[in-house]
Amino acid sequence: WVLGSFSFITSVTSMACSPKVGAAHARQPMAGLARGIVFALVCAALAVLALIAVIREVAPPQTQTPAPAAALGNPPRPALSAAEEAYAAALWPIHEDVKRQAVNLIFAGLAYKSGDLAPAAFLARLRPLARGFEQALERLAKLSVPPPLIETHEKYREAIRLYQESARIMAGALAARRDAALISAQEKSGRAAELMLIVGDALWPGEYKPN
Repeated sequence: WVLGSFSFITSVTSMACSPKVGAAHARQPMAGLARGIVFALVCAALAVLALIAVIREVAPPQTQTPAPAAALGNPPRPALSAAEEAYAAALWPIHEDVKRQAVNLIFAGLAYKSGDLAPAAFLARLRPLARGFEQALERLAKLSVPPPLIETHEKYREAIRLYQESARIMAGALAARRDAALISAQEKSGRAAELMLIVGDALWPGEYKPN
């Protein structure tokens, strides 16, 4: 399944960034060529984010015994308290939904840039995703956050906000026919993915649901 997902990502990226898609730009002045290069970069960056999400989603649990932290010169990671474990368990279903929405956002962008998704259909996909991120923020606000995890909580809130803003930028760029704004949307999604990985490593090493 992992290899199949990787192949799918590779094929979608190839379509999105192929000379065939950019042929219309090549026949235009240098400005058209520059746009083609920018769009190719967007496609590559989106594919990387999608690949990270897929790998983290299906990565097998680590069964090997890790080297002692002291031997590596690092202090051991303190175990989560009961309150912190409860917070992690409560956040998990929100996390699952946000991950799925983030991957859908990435692939919607790839499908649009490859020409496989019409503008109207692209917009139709973006609207529920933006709403989904808004609902995630509402659910997140209801959680009881232990004091040691306040910073972690805020990072996660910022990640969701960035994904939500990315979806809104994409929708706005489509309405105004400013595809170059997709670069800004990709940057926000990239930062959101980084924050989610940080929170995930702190609360769910290996991305597995806590007991």
